[in-house]
Amino acid sequence: MLRSRHRYLSLADRSRGKLDWPLVLITAALVIIGLISVANATMDPYAGGEGTGLFSVLSRLTSNSFYWQLAWVGAGVVAIVLVMIFDYRIYGELAVYVYGAALLLLVLVLFHSAGRGNVKAWFTWLGGNRSFQPSELCKVAIIVSLAWHISRHNGPILKLKDFLPVLLHFIIPFGLVIAQDDVGTALVFVAIFAGMLFISGLSWKIILGLGLTGATACVAVWPFLSEFRQDRVLNFLDPSRDTSNTGYHVRYSKIAVGSGQVTGKGLFKEGAISQLDFVPEKHTDFIFSVTAESVGFIGCLLIVALYFALILRLFYLSYKVKDRFGSLIVAGVASMFLFHIFENIGMTIGIMPVTGIPLPFLSYGGSSMLANLAAVGLVLNVVKRQQRTVL
Repeated sequence: MLRSRHRYLSLADRSRGKLDWPLVLITAALVIIGLISVANATMDPYAGGEGTGLFSVLSRLTSNSFYWQLAWVGAGVVAIVLVMIFDYRIYGELAVYVYGAALLLLVLVLFHSAGRGNVKAWFTWLGGNRSFQPSELCKVAIIVSLAWHISRHNGPILKLKDFLPVLLHFIIPFGLVIAQDDVGTALVFVAIFAGMLFISGLSWKIILGLGLTGATACVAVWPFLSEFRQDRVLNFLDPSRDTSNTGYHVRYSKIAVGSGQVTGKGLFKEGAISQLDFVPEKHTDFIFSVTAESVGFIGCLLIVALYFALILRLFYLSYKVKDRFGSLIVAGVASMFLFHIFENIGMTIGIMPVTGIPLPFLSYGGSSMLANLAAVGLVLNVVKRQQRTVL
């Protein structure tokens, strides 16, 4: 026991590198834009504000969402610090416990969830006024445990007998999220799994088998999907099919994005379609629509450029990191962010089906912000403790 503690302490002190400042600055910029976006989405432009400037804007907020988001950003910064205290290799040694804790949370939420419609994915707190989605943190836990599992193979996974245990590692949490009827989050788990396997190296025969199995599963599961989910897919394929019910979100989201034109209508301004509550979930799933209407095409280019820089930096770091376990962690985080960004922005402009997953760092949501910043902290931990400086 003493020897184990001594080893953990030595790992905690093993800090050879510096912070990856490009990643820090990109993340900070997105978080700041997110706070502004949440404030813009939740204010009443027609209410009489007190004071001038920022104080006038804050006095016109129609909910406490901005203040809660600010609090969760603070909690996320604390999470970054806590995640970076110990060498990331410790999390690999504890991967079995991390994985077990994630599964336990996913099971418990099935029985104690507040539920939103048919989805049972939230715990409630503060007397039921607030909720927390454990699957968000479980994404990070699965990245760590899956990276540990895959890294136990010295080279690419070429044999089916080596692949099946890794597949089982993924299937169990994936199945529990499906049991919550949270298809969007389940797809994020698929993206994480696929991205990490691609980076680790995989036999083309297994890749082909996975592709055929996935395509067959999509066809086979169609009759068992709820009518609501079938309508969402059909509306994606034919946007004019239903614009007043299941297609309502995307219709007004696209109108809001288009009405921003080149330079936008301006932040905290009157006359925005989104401010009149035509765009549902305007501060969560569809925050990109609200922001696009306010900042226009030029502002959207800046946001997309920051996301592109984030993903590019993460995959670059994954390539440069020499340790296989650390490289897979960074690849998993990159895959998670890539799917979130592409799917969320895609659904707001009608090129992807609506799944209800948040836009990282911009969408309102405490569990999402906490998980995303913890994931960034994990990457910073990996880069900081490399034998060679990662440029």
